[in-house]
Amino acid sequence: MAEKYKALGLLRKTFRILAFVSGGLGIVFFIIILIAGGTPETPRATSFLALALGVIYFISFYTISEVLLLFSDIEENTRKTKELLEGSKRL
Repeated sequence: MAEKYKALGLLRKTFRILAFVSGGLGIVFFIIILIAGGTPETPRATSFLALALGVIYFISFYTISEVLLLFSDIEENTRKTKELLEGSKRL
């Protein structure tokens, strides 16, 4: 069945892409700061902050994507239940 709310699907895909991009950038910045860091302005401990933020953003964006999928599934199941209940009343 075609998706009823196309913008919701696009938003869900966008959040999923943002999740992987932010997680990947967190890992990349972790490695860059860990290798090139170590000056008084940017201590190596900052690399762990970059990794933690990457993980937090990944989890947040991916959770938003899954919640949007959940809402979409709830709407679809509610519509199917309504159609089934209306069909049983006619019998």
